[in-house]
Amino acid sequence: MPERITMFEEFWNAWPKSTRKGGKATCQAKWSKLKLDLQADQIIKHVEWMKTTEQWKKGDGAFIPAPLVYINQMRWDGAEIPDMTVNVNVNFKDPALAKIEEDTKNFAPMPSFVRDYIAKLTKK
Repeated sequence: MPERITMFEEFWNAWPKSTRKGGKATCQAKWSKLKLDLQADQIIKHVEWMKTTEQWKKGDGAFIPAPLVYINQMRWDGAEIPDMTVNVNVNFKDPALAKIEEDTKNFAPMPSFVRDYIAKLTKK
């Protein structure tokens, strides 16, 4: 039977890789002591949002706190997390697809006798 992933494990997996990511056992003990499973969805949502902020991106992650500091300071508590939106450019065209479309404009049309012969071969 596959092992169920715990809420702490989801938090730990969501935490970005950085030089300060460590002390997993200590973090897990603190998580359990504070009964953070009850707030896990909010915490993980906050971590996911913080990963998109300039604060956590600058210096190649140099300002990402240690997970234990984050838990001890309860940094998600009272934080307003804006709705994350995904922007999709509907006018985007894959460059490879654009090249194929451009190349097909230069092809000569199939001669009718070839089209007729193929149709004859594929009839059953």
